[in-house]
Amino acid sequence: MKGPAKLFIGFAGACVLLVLGISELPAATWSFAVAGDDRTDLRANKVDPSGIHTEILTKLMQALSADKPAFLLFTGDLVYGESVRIPQKIAEQFDSWKKLAATHAPGLIILPVRGNHETNGDPEGVAWSAAFEPNLTSNKVSYFPGQKGFSYSYIAPGHPETAVIALDQYNPEALHKVDLAGLENALKALKAKGVKNIFVYAHEEAFTSGCHTDSENMAAHPTDRDKFLELLRAYGCEYFFVGHDHFYDWMQIRNWRWPSDYAMNQIVAGTAGAPFYPDKTYFGAHDGYELTRLDHRQNTYGYLQVTVNDDPKPGEKAVKVTFAPLAL
Repeated sequence: MKGPAKLFIGFAGACVLLVLGISELPAATWSFAVAGDDRTDLRANKVDPSGIHTEILTKLMQALSADKPAFLLFTGDLVYGESVRIPQKIAEQFDSWKKLAATHAPGLIILPVRGNHETNGDPEGVAWSAAFEPNLTSNKVSYFPGQKGFSYSYIAPGHPETAVIALDQYNPEALHKVDLAGLENALKALKAKGVKNIFVYAHEEAFTSGCHTDSENMAAHPTDRDKFLELLRAYGCEYFFVGHDHFYDWMQIRNWRWPSDYAMNQIVAGTAGAPFYPDKTYFGAHDGYELTRLDHRQNTYGYLQVTVNDDPKPGEKAVKVTFAPLAL
């Protein structure tokens, strides 16, 4: 074969390869999920022996398996912890949690942090580290110095401009605090790698969101809390995901010292199965911050869908967060 026919076939083959190449490129828009607080209710007539609200966590994992997020950030209180009403010890509860997640959401990358209930029977985090550090390490997280298995950063595979930072708040010597030096170093390292979207998550809120008092979250140490918020502002972080309170709440945080076009979004998603909490609104000391409730939902199980656009057009937002209620 020669002449025009050969040229035509070569051109057509090149077009096919080009089309195939385009179709194999990663999509510009992708998502990850956030959830927390699925512990059992100790006040119930029948307490789950695993320390987990098994029914709801199962439904949550099944929904995530269908949704196919790139990964799941879990903001703590995976289990109740040790109690006279729960036969399983804390290590056994962690094992039950991992088995349930693996069964109903196989292959899902899960990046957890401790909640206060993870310290019931394991204050130093020995059982926690044994249960979760191997998977975290296999997913190539970058640990803060001296915090292997606890605080770390993670860059989304295939999406080098997006990263998450997990913060442990349960060092026995610094309860309700985060490692500020470790956080700053992690933020610097991510920015040096060209990361644009940095999401931070932990168990406890920076400000009371409707139920837990100031003494039960980061507001217990306002000076350290303010340094934490200032670090997030300085590095352009706009989202702080938490649990602790058992409802969904979106708080927008502003401060007169900050640029007028900057706000921090504290989003609570303690909706993975733990007993629901009442809403007492934004009580507590606000210390000069302006707190605005953008959204709130009571008595609803679900999770956050965080959609990231790697290539936003001018005027488009790179990040969209929505609450996805579970269909029961």
